[in-house]
Amino acid sequence: MKLKIPDDIFERVEEENLKQAQECIEKGMFEEAENIGVLTLIKSGIMTQLNPMGKIIWDNLKTLNTIESIAQKVSKEFDINFEECYRDIECFIQDLIKKGFITYE
Repeated sequence: MKLKIPDDIFERVEEENLKQAQECIEKGMFEEAENIGVLTLIKSGIMTQLNPMGKIIWDNLKTLNTIESIAQKVSKEFDINFEECYRDIECFIQDLIKKGFITYE
């Protein structure tokens, strides 16, 4: 299944929130950073915010079009277990598909 970001999605980086999340991460406050919305996605009046990891996955969707390829890159970059990473990304992607922010071919 190839993933695709529809053309009618508007995205806005929340610069102040991103800075705050980066500061939390630098201090090892990962749970705090998880709760900060750093990227807002908008489609037909529907909005959702992504946390720092969600933004990383979203940014990778622009060049990689499968869950497996994204999970491979993210698991290597963050030195985490591939299978666990794949499952987490799959759940995240399925949620965005249900909300209409991602389609698949």
